[in-house]
Amino acid sequence: MSAGPEEAPNLRERKKLRTRYAIIATAVDLFFERGYDQTTVAEIAEAAEVAPRTFFRYFATKDEVALALITEGDDHVVRALQGRPPEEPPITALRNATRVAVERLTSADDGTGELWVRIVRLLEVSPPLLAAHLQRVLSIDGRLAHQLAHREGVDPDTDMRPLFTVGIVSTALRAAHHRWSRTPGATVDDLLRLRDAALDLCEPLDRHWTRGE
Repeated sequence: MSAGPEEAPNLRERKKLRTRYAIIATAVDLFFERGYDQTTVAEIAEAAEVAPRTFFRYFATKDEVALALITEGDDHVVRALQGRPPEEPPITALRNATRVAVERLTSADDGTGELWVRIVRLLEVSPPLLAAHLQRVLSIDGRLAHQLAHREGVDPDTDMRPLFTVGIVSTALRAAHHRWSRTPGATVDDLLRLRDAALDLCEPLDRHWTRGE
């Protein structure tokens, strides 16, 4: 029995997602096994059993495949921040948005949560990849700062609090990831606890916010 007109696109989309995640998982395995710098796109494609042209349909560069789930997580944070209640103070809103994003990734039953955690660890042992990630952080911080400015009713071009607040939260999470990656036997729950502890340190910054000023 053939698929109906509405079923076929869904099947194709699921197949594309499976291929995408298979490429990501294979790449991460190779990065840990051989080193990030030593692994080529051709080797990733061969190990994932796809043609190089198929790889490039999904990812433009090696950096992009390595950071794909981090990028997904960042996009989740932006959307989650947009949905936070307006009465939440800025730090609280950012904290809850990041928690929602991480919970969405780590609670998935398709293995993406475990893969995301491995990529967090990979960042800490691959300086070139970390440099590429930090370059991306500037862009995502700008998006979050504009969203935060909008919800707080301030101009991000003249008020430095939105970008400062987002930057502090971003740095706190980086510190948590750094410490977690250097703790032998640390688990995903340990990572989440460290993230919460780091964000606790940020909450006093809310006193510098008066809505609309």
